[in-house]
Parts: sequence; structure tokens; C-alpha cells
Amino acid sequence: MIDRAEGIPGSDDPFNETVATTGLFLIVTAIIALAFALASWGLSENLIALFAGAIAVVSFTASILCFMNQATDAAPSTGEATA
Repeated sequence: MIDRAEGIPGSDDPFNETVATTGLFLIVTAIIALAFALASWGLSENLIALFAGAIAVVSFTASILCFMNQATDAAPSTGEATA
């Protein structure tokens, strides 16, 4: 019998763990930078708000790319798992 998990990278793969951890770190960074940008904008510190907003956008985009990379690496092929 063919094992369904054969050839599929699992959660024990160090690369997938690193990508997932990096994605989580970046999303937390994006949330903090967004809060900092909104607070700076409320205090009329436009340059700081713009800089923090740019960091938030870049961090969020990078985290989405990390999660997409992990999802495509962990997705099984269509023809591999047959019972």
C-alpha cells in the first residue's frame, strides 16, 4: 500500500518551518508598523507615518509571499496519492 504522505513535505521539514516562522514574524511586524503609522499620523508626524506605513505594506506583502511559498511546497501533486 502506498503511503499518502510519501513525497509530501511535512511540518517537520526545516525549510517549511523557517518559512512559516518568517511569515508570522513579518505579519506581526506589519501590524505593529501599521499601529505606529496610525499613531504618528494622528500626531501630525507625516514623514514618520509614511515611513511606518511603507514598512507595514512591505512586511505584509512579504508575509503573504512566505505563506504562498509554504502552501505551494506543501500541496500534494494530483497523481501521487492513490489508494
